[in-house]
Amino acid sequence: MIAALVAAAAVAFALYAWWRRTPRTRVAERVVYAGAATFPAAAEDWPRWRGPRMDGISQERGLATEWPEKGPPQLWAAEVGLGFSSPVAAAGKVYLFTFNNGRDTLSAFDARTGKIVWNRDYGGGWTGPYTGTRASPTIDGDAIYTYGGQGDLVRWDLASGEVRWRVNVLAETGASNTQWGMASSPLVLDDLVYVQNGVGSCVAVAVDKETGKVAWKSKAQGPGGYAPIVPADVAGARQLIVLGGDAVWGMDAKTGETRWSEAWKTNYQVNATTPVVRDGHIFISSAYDHGCMMLRLSAAGAEKLWETKVVQSRFQGAVLDGDDLFANSEGKLVCLAWPDGKERWRAKDRKLDLGVGGSFVRVEDKLLLMSERGKLGWARATGEGAELLAQADVLDGTQIWSTPLIYGGRLYAKGTAELVCFDLTRR
Repeated sequence: MIAALVAAAAVAFALYAWWRRTPRTRVAERVVYAGAATFPAAAEDWPRWRGPRMDGISQERGLATEWPEKGPPQLWAAEVGLGFSSPVAAAGKVYLFTFNNGRDTLSAFDARTGKIVWNRDYGGGWTGPYTGTRASPTIDGDAIYTYGGQGDLVRWDLASGEVRWRVNVLAETGASNTQWGMASSPLVLDDLVYVQNGVGSCVAVAVDKETGKVAWKSKAQGPGGYAPIVPADVAGARQLIVLGGDAVWGMDAKTGETRWSEAWKTNYQVNATTPVVRDGHIFISSAYDHGCMMLRLSAAGAEKLWETKVVQSRFQGAVLDGDDLFANSEGKLVCLAWPDGKERWRAKDRKLDLGVGGSFVRVEDKLLLMSERGKLGWARATGEGAELLAQADVLDGTQIWSTPLIYGGRLYAKGTAELVCFDLTRR
């Protein structure tokens, strides 16, 4: 395992070194545009990781499920920086957070043309193994928030990109960084921004979204994890579900007080998948031969209902649609029944393999798949099984770990160092 990580890190650094030697602007002003379609004004915004409902389900309808051999038509492409953050969108613009020329960089693109609306950056960012950004931006009102791999939590003006405040969470809490860099996509609720912390201090932190001042540090101490924090309403009170480095925690959203915890220790403390919360139940999963479990919440705390190795997700979260829970289990597409965890099916078609970092978005009764090697596909997926409908190689790379964005009939996909827009409308 260690040898594999070292080898992967070497590849990442080699790629990074090559990329740095290649002449370019910070985020390329050069955009290749090949489309003239009008962008729909009624497109549903996708303002944060996993979308407006944080469930990974798109409300787009009528998308093309048949493509030419080379895939859906490409409308534009832009050179961007390194990283694994996923694009988000609002009001006709697409936003992407990358690491470019030694700086964490936030860029706003016109969703139709790919023209750069603004480009802003600051000195800093993750240069360790798997160089680049991790957490995806979060849009809230007239602001957009990012969390860099070195612990910089930043509020930017959505219209201009100007930095309104910047606070380093690690420095504020006296924590050291995790092995793979900070990766918790910001959760914004009411007046606070929530992120996980590093190692040797509190597990999570709440920051005032207007001032950038730390509002509370969680009473829970220990290593933070890589997963985004998600909210849950329990017995009339809001809790935060925090999949930390060695446990899953229920915290009071107003104070950071611990309401309950359940041990969940994984090799290398890689607890990175987004918890799935619904109807008083929580599903979490980790890889490295760990597995998954279901908790049931009540006013008294959390009760473990079951634990199994049937799903082992590295860092791409599962998607729950009805009572069908779709997951990437170490590269294999799997469907479980909610909430008992019974395995409905495990895809046998090798063409549906995603790789450990492959992702998907739910659309109607289908999954839009992106393998970690840049293979895009449509699969009809229900509780009965999965059927491949279309597939094409659209991106080059071996670590395509960003989840594609579906917005206004288009697909925005982050490759190794490029953002590409494809037309998904029916012609």
